Amino acid sequence: MEWDQSIWTTGQFWNLFCKSSIWTEYLSSENDALKMMNRIAYISILILWGCNSLIEKTAPLEGEFYIQDGWLAFSSQKYEKADKHFNTAIETNDSGSVFHFLSLVGLGWTNIYKAQAMEETSSNGLVKNAGEIFDAALNIMLNINIGEITLDLHEDYFNGRSHMYAGLVLQRGYYAKQKAANELAWETTNATLSDTVRILYEESVEFSEQLESDFVFQHDLKLKFNDILILRTENYLILGNIEEAILSYGQIDFDQLGFEVNEECKQGVDSSTLVECLCLVSHNGTCPFGD
Repeated sequence: MEWDQSIWTTGQFWNLFCKSSIWTEYLSSENDALKMMNRIAYISILILWGCNSLIEKTAPLEGEFYIQDGWLAFSSQKYEKADKHFNTAIETNDSGSVFHFLSLVGLGWTNIYKAQAMEETSSNGLVKNAGEIFDAALNIMLNINIGEITLDLHEDYFNGRSHMYAGLVLQRGYYAKQKAANELAWETTNATLSDTVRILYEESVEFSEQLESDFVFQHDLKLKFNDILILRTENYLILGNIEEAILSYGQIDFDQLGFEVNEECKQGVDSSTLVECLCLVSHNGTCPFGD
């Protein structure tokens, strides 16, 4: 019954549109005409499929792809291009979504590395912007329901969290130094730190405590937890918290440094040797301030 109905339908189609058509005028039988109609139908499907493919290729990409393109540009040190991709991702994705969060993290890092590349000293530029961007990402993260995140996004989300915290560590420390230098608010002792600068250093320390000891920045593999530890130790020292600075220094993995440090500094430090050894560790084994 189904087969007869199918033939009838096809036959009707032939009668209505092809009986006197130029396509069938020279065909010897109805069977030949049906074969011709099958070919036409197949060609029509191919044409429609091709049009759909063209629409897919010319339509805007999903936000996820802009994030990937942003990190590719970032890894190639094409920061302007990365900036464009991450901004497009922010505009493309739903506000407050995981992809929105990941877009902000990428944009924040782009601002940090752009500032570093141009040796920015102004306290009202890219580093400040990076802080505002990371703060926006942090706000989204605090309001995301982890239980609603799909399994395919779990890894990206948790990597994004680590990258955000590491970005906040660097941004707060970098911005504190910019603010201090521009305000001329400090000399050599913590007593001269302004409240604003002090808070920035304290926040840098707090955010560093959110990172695991195996942290590696996936988009610049040279940046590891060891670097976070060194910055944390510097922050403690600037804040005048010598005991915490010594404890933090003791966690540094000297094998990861890539340069030699004298044995005295490797064996451990106290309040009298901390500054010198930390200077060596922070400046590739050669302290620029001399003896």
